Amino acid sequence: MKESTITKGALTRQEILAAAKRLFLKQGFSATPMRQIAREAGITPAAIYNHYPSKEHLFTALLQNEAPYDELFALVGEIEADSPEDLLRQVFLMALAFVTDHQHYLQLAQIDAQERNGAALAALIPQVLPRAQMWYQRLVALDAARRDGEARLRQIPFLVFVRTMLSLLAGFILTQRVVTLERLPQVADIDWPDALTDILLHGVLKPSDRNEEGRAAI
Repeated sequence: MKESTITKGALTRQEILAAAKRLFLKQGFSATPMRQIAREAGITPAAIYNHYPSKEHLFTALLQNEAPYDELFALVGEIEADSPEDLLRQVFLMALAFVTDHQHYLQLAQIDAQERNGAALAALIPQVLPRAQMWYQRLVALDAARRDGEARLRQIPFLVFVRTMLSLLAGFILTQRVVTLERLPQVADIDWPDALTDILLHGVLKPSDRNEEGRAAI
């Protein structure tokens, strides 16, 4: 009996989250009342509060439930590379493809950032940041192990590095529907993932002649 009650409750929460996801993506956070979510989920307005005490709790639970970070870091862990350039390039290209396939989550993250000051995303930081740091440490270790003994990884604060990566990834998704062949025919020959990766690796300024051989400095 107890097991059946737990299963029913878990199923109801799944239905609530699914309904909330549809409505939040369509209407945003502020314009979506709990009453409408309950109706969409097929339960009474009073019943929804038995599972989520507020819309804020529900939205945070939704972002945690939808978070694709386990899958993302699993893919990162499978990447083999023998240099920091190779690792960074592979990870960034994979991440571009990954966020393209998970645009609904990026939309939810934008809603959280715009309407809730990133409250739900902030709750995920303790889970995500240590795993990102492990990958960054791998990048540093590869740079320190260069055969020529000349480490070239810039001393960029870890959080600055992470935010730069996220900015490029989010910006790519936000602009890809705008930068189209119909609107800008001149972009036909541009490989956007490769172009963004090159900027991430090498920056904007052309390296001086004496550093040309080490152009791959990050």
